[in-house]
Amino acid sequence: MIKLKKLINESTWDRKFGEPLPTLTNVMEKHNDCGCGGHNTCECKIKESTNDVVKGKKKLQSLMKKEASFRLTMWELVTIMSKDKVNKSLADDVSKLYKKNVTNFMRDAVKAVKGMK
Repeated sequence: MIKLKKLINESTWDRKFGEPLPTLTNVMEKHNDCGCGGHNTCECKIKESTNDVVKGKKKLQSLMKKEASFRLTMWELVTIMSKDKVNKSLADDVSKLYKKNVTNFMRDAVKAVKGMK
């Protein structure tokens, strides 16, 4: 059985008694400090491997196929809604929202994957 004293251990975060607990910002600053002083002379930037680029492109293709299916379903819904004059404005709103949100997301996702190195 674990003793309570072992559970309450101030040295878990490498701090002295009374010091505040580390925050996410503090931990990230410590993690990102590679000793180059922020000049990036040590090439401390994160780079994707070629395998990650291939995986990213495959996932993008899968996403594009799913988006095409989603788009087809959306257009079917718009067609059904447009048959009734009362729902015509709602159908227009749905298609505008799709174009505004999903289309922009897909453009950004394609741009991001093309930017992978």
